[in-house]
Amino acid sequence: MSKLSVEEISEIRDHFDFFDRNHNDLLEESEFIKLFKILAPDASKEMAIRGFETIDTDGNGGIDFDEFLDWWKMNWTVF
Repeated sequence: MSKLSVEEISEIRDHFDFFDRNHNDLLEESEFIKLFKILAPDASKEMAIRGFETIDTDGNGGIDFDEFLDWWKMNWTVF
């Protein structure tokens, strides 16, 4: 996997911040579902919830930016 530039990380952070509606530096399940439906409009809510649970690697009930960045790099970055 190629290393992301500072500019790319900043752009990804902007995406994260846009969906972090309550500005607590975590994507909560409802916030992630909204993001997921934009990225994968045909996906079911159940798929989004499974994705959320997978990405929340520390199990704290929210996706922090590091978890989000890891997921984004694996799924949405062109190598």
